[in-house]
Amino acid sequence: MSDLALRRDGGSIIEAVITKGDLSKLTPVERVRYYNEVCQSCGLNPLTRPFEYITLNGKLVLYARRECTDQLRQIHGISLEVISREVSDGILTVHVRAKDKTGRTDEDFGSVSIKGLTAEALSNANMKAITKGKRRVTLSISGLGFPDESEIEGIPAHERAAPQDTRAQLDQFAGVEPPAPAPASRDIVDADTGEVLDAEEIHAEARTVALRGTELLRAHLRSLSPEAREMLREAVGTGDEPGELLRAARLADADAIRERLRVANTEQNTPAPPALAVDPGRSSAPTEAGIPPAAAPRTARRAAAEPAGDNPLPSLGASSAESGESGDDTL
Repeated sequence: MSDLALRRDGGSIIEAVITKGDLSKLTPVERVRYYNEVCQSCGLNPLTRPFEYITLNGKLVLYARRECTDQLRQIHGISLEVISREVSDGILTVHVRAKDKTGRTDEDFGSVSIKGLTAEALSNANMKAITKGKRRVTLSISGLGFPDESEIEGIPAHERAAPQDTRAQLDQFAGVEPPAPAPASRDIVDADTGEVLDAEEIHAEARTVALRGTELLRAHLRSLSPEAREMLREAVGTGDEPGELLRAARLADADAIRERLRVANTEQNTPAPPALAVDPGRSSAPTEAGIPPAAAPRTARRAAAEPAGDNPLPSLGASSAESGESGDDTL
C-alpha cells in the first residue's frame, strides 16, 4: 500500500467518522489526525492527552479527561458555582452552574450513590458528585458532547471495554516497539477528587497503623481510596503470602496476646495479703452490743466463773451484798 493510499485529507477523515460513527474503522494514522483535528478545533493541547479512546456499545469513541475540562475552563473563562446538593433515595445530586466570559450560562448535574456510606467514603462520594457536575457543565457550555471520564465507571462493564492509550496508536502502525514505561511516580492521584497523594506518606501511615494489629489495619485500608489501597497491595500481601504490613500487624497481635497472658499469670501468682494477728487468749468475737469481752460489763455469773485472784474488781453482786450489810450495820 502506497503512502498516497494511506493519506486522506481532513475532509475525508471527518466524513468517515460521521458516516461510520466508529473510530475503530479508521486507520491508526487517521485516528491520530482526527485526534489532532479535534484538539485544534477546541483549542486544546494534544500533548497533554485531553482525550482517550474507549469502546462503548461496540464502537470506539473519545471521552474527555480532566486535562480537557481544565483547559476548556481557562480558554473560555468559565466560572463555576455549586447551586445545591440534594439527597433522594440514597442518591446525592449536585447542581452546578457555569458562566463563560461572554456572560452565557449553563447548568448541569452530577449524581452518585451514597447509600450505606459513612465517614471518609461519604466525603469522597460528595467530592465525586461535585467533580462530575463541574465537568459535565464545562463540556456542555463549551459545546462538546463527549462523555467525561467520571461517567465512564458508571457504564456497565458489558457495554464498555478498557480505555485505549492514544500514544500506542502510531507506534503500532509504524511497527516499532513502544517506549519503556517511565518509572512509577511516588505520587498517586485520587480519581474521585483529583487530589495528589504522596505514596511515601501513605506507606508510613499504614505502617504506623499495622503496628497496632490486624483489625486496625483492616479498618484503615477500608477508609482509603481505591488508588491508595492499590499502592499498598504488595505491602499488605495475602493471607498465604503476607507482605510487610500484614506481617507487622500479626506480630502486633501476638505481642498483645502474650502481654494479656503475662498480666493474667502475674495476678494469679500474686500472694494474698497477710491476715491480722489475733491473741489466742482473747476472743475476738464481739458481744451482742459489739463490745469485746474484755470491755463487756461483769455479771454475777461471769464473776463466779472467774478465779478469785484474776478478778481485780469486785463483782456487781458482791458490791450489792456489801452495800446491804453496811446498811444493816447502820440501821
